[in-house]
Parts: sequence; C-alpha cells; structure tokens
Amino acid sequence: MFELIFDNLSKPINAGVIIRLACATGSKIYFTGNSVDYKNRKALLAAVGYEDYADITYEKSFEKLVVGLKQEGKTIVGTSPRADKIYTELDYTKPTVFVFGNEATGLSKEKFSLMDELISIPMPGKIESLNIVTSSAIVLYEGLRQRGFK
Repeated sequence: MFELIFDNLSKPINAGVIIRLACATGSKIYFTGNSVDYKNRKALLAAVGYEDYADITYEKSFEKLVVGLKQEGKTIVGTSPRADKIYTELDYTKPTVFVFGNEATGLSKEKFSLMDELISIPMPGKIESLNIVTSSAIVLYEGLRQRGFK
C-alpha cells in the first residue's frame, strides 16, 4: 500500500501507535537515524500486540533509504507546516512514500532537499503542527481515499 519513513522518531508511544496505524492501512514502516526501538515497553503497550503483524525496517542511513526508494520509482513526499502544497492536492495513486521528521525538530533542510514533493496540512487554529501520528493518519487516509478505499 504506502510506505512511511520516520526519521529520528523519539517517543516510544508514537512508535507503538504508528505500528497500529500501519497495520490498519497496510503500510510499511521505516525507522531511520536514531529512532526509538519499537520493542521498547511503552511502544509495545501502545501497539497492543500488532507489532508482530507490522512490516518494519530499521535503516540507519536516511539518505541511502530515500535514494533507493527513488530508484524503485517511488515519489518521496515530505511533510512540513510551511509547504505550499496542501496534502489533498497531491496524486496518491502512484507509488508514494511519506516522510516524517523528529517530533520536535522535523526534517533538516538537507533532508527536505531529497523530497520530490512537500505537503502541508492546513490548520486554521493557533498551533503550527499536529502530533506525528495524527499527521501521518491524515495523509494515509487521503491516500486510501484517492485509491478508492471505502
């Protein structure tokens, strides 16, 4: 279905909930850099047993992973509150990989330069970003909608 890259994910609870989300959407997860171990006790509690069903890969090198996925013909989509393109304006019918940075710092400028597309989720309220799990769920379910999932 879709592939998700989480770079330097730091919170075990987020890792566990991401596992549940990936299982619910049939998505593959890549943890890169110094991401938390999803077998951490807090992560496993949040995953509520789904960790055995998830397709999870750890890849130390973010750049190596992204370059390899691009060579496979996949569109690499970064998320940023400052991106001009809104997440609903992207064509998700082609092979798509969503990239999310660290919960506190996001992606570096160098990593943004590796993206094929950058998208944002509009927020008319007084905050500038959503929780990483919420953001990933929003774009994944838009992708499923565009692919005809009902």
